[in-house]
Amino acid sequence: MIRLLTYWTLVIGFQVLVLNHLDISSYIYPQVFVTLLLTLPLHLKKTYQFLIGFGLGLVMDLFVYSPGIHMSACLWFIAIRMIILDRQDLKEHANNKLAYSIKTAGFSPFFYTTLILILFYHFYVLWLDGIGNIQVEHMIITVLSSSLLALTIIGVFQALSLNRYE
Repeated sequence: MIRLLTYWTLVIGFQVLVLNHLDISSYIYPQVFVTLLLTLPLHLKKTYQFLIGFGLGLVMDLFVYSPGIHMSACLWFIAIRMIILDRQDLKEHANNKLAYSIKTAGFSPFFYTTLILILFYHFYVLWLDGIGNIQVEHMIITVLSSSLLALTIIGVFQALSLNRYE
């Protein structure tokens, strides 16, 4: 439990202290903290997943001073995650109380699930953030570049945590 809380604290701290202050380009705005929602244990009840998504989104909204954008996006993220994971054969892993990861799902299903969810999350957050002044070209480039960087960082997190499962 302490290890899990430390991991969550480090990921949120990395997001808030490092990634939210990247000044590389106006096109890069990676949201890596959603890996915490992506890798939630498979045996958690749906209600608890939504509560965790709500809480994590609220915490991120407090850190970035946004009016519920991350909270809303996290709730949709959890809903879409549930739909995708219901279509995968993960009952044995859920019974063993494992988290969703490359090790439990396999590379291909994990990659496609992560790709869909990360692209959705970035699109949703940037779309809500830009309502009233949406520049489609800028938004598409930002979604793709931010998602690519986020996928790379999530891949590194997964590679580093692979030895934890062995």
